[in-house]
Amino acid sequence: MRSEMLISSASAAVAFGAAAMAAWAARGTSVKDSFDLARSLYAELTSPTAAAARSALEFYRRAPARTDTETRDVLDHYFALLWAFEHVHAGRESLTGQKRINGTGPAVDYLDKMTAWHVSEWARRWSGLRHLIHEHTPDLDDHHSISSFCDLADAVLGPADTIRTLRQEIDEEARRRTAAP
Repeated sequence: MRSEMLISSASAAVAFGAAAMAAWAARGTSVKDSFDLARSLYAELTSPTAAAARSALEFYRRAPARTDTETRDVLDHYFALLWAFEHVHAGRESLTGQKRINGTGPAVDYLDKMTAWHVSEWARRWSGLRHLIHEHTPDLDDHHSISSFCDLADAVLGPADTIRTLRQEIDEEARRRTAAP
């Protein structure tokens, strides 16, 4: 009876050890995958496509005057950059949701550190840029993407006046749209 208990205890210890090793290995793979995702999100935000969009938007923003045609032409760049930030936000949310289970916290910290400057710079630009585009495109339908950008900015930078102002602007536009006959 005693030897059976000893064998049972040893078997249980081996099974527990194997389960712990498997969990540790899976967590290690998950951490590697989370850093791969963080790097790919950052790469998308700094890709040649995103750089072209940023450049086109900066030239548009700094121009002394803008035409309807220039505004139509810049809209693709406007949404391409917004959607790049939206992808970063979606990936960050995925990583944050796995933080407790898979240990993705360091990957989220890395992503935040790498994207903070980009988010901060565009947090300062979106409101003014939107006003310039609204001069030629009053029915600009960007509220979902702008809201997603604001969520990303809040998560990466913390609360900021520029983001509060941007949220207030899109909320006011939404109220006007619903109130319009």
